Amino acid sequence: MSYRLACESADLIAGIASLNGATFLEPSRCAPSESVNILHIHTVNDNVVPYGGGILNIAGVPTMPPFPGAEMSVQIWAGYNGASGPTTAPAPSMDLVQDVAGLDTVVTRYTYCPPGGAVELWRINGGGHTPAFSTNFSPRVIDWLLAHSKP
Repeated sequence: MSYRLACESADLIAGIASLNGATFLEPSRCAPSESVNILHIHTVNDNVVPYGGGILNIAGVPTMPPFPGAEMSVQIWAGYNGASGPTTAPAPSMDLVQDVAGLDTVVTRYTYCPPGGAVELWRINGGGHTPAFSTNFSPRVIDWLLAHSKP
């Protein structure tokens, strides 16, 4: 839902934080009028909205069109925003979920972004579709959103 908001109301919002979501795979379904700061957070063990993308099925019946995975979602938005230079940290640097001991999250950040067009992926190694977040999760997300205002 956050990606739909970014697609349809880019002029009204500074950014989104998507948890285990995906943007539209079909380019005709999204035409943002301007850049939107994108924070995509995804657990690698999500069995509802798989990290690698796919098709949602309920009782064997497809319920929506195919969707891109987490990495492709951020690549698509990097394209919309004119961002480039993705850099992935060599190891986890944040502790965002309780069900994984120690640092569990690897950050990929696009280093060249226009104002208002930051794109970042937080890949949580572990966790399911509704992970048990640590006390670090909400402050980290809020701090990211507050640091990425609309120009």
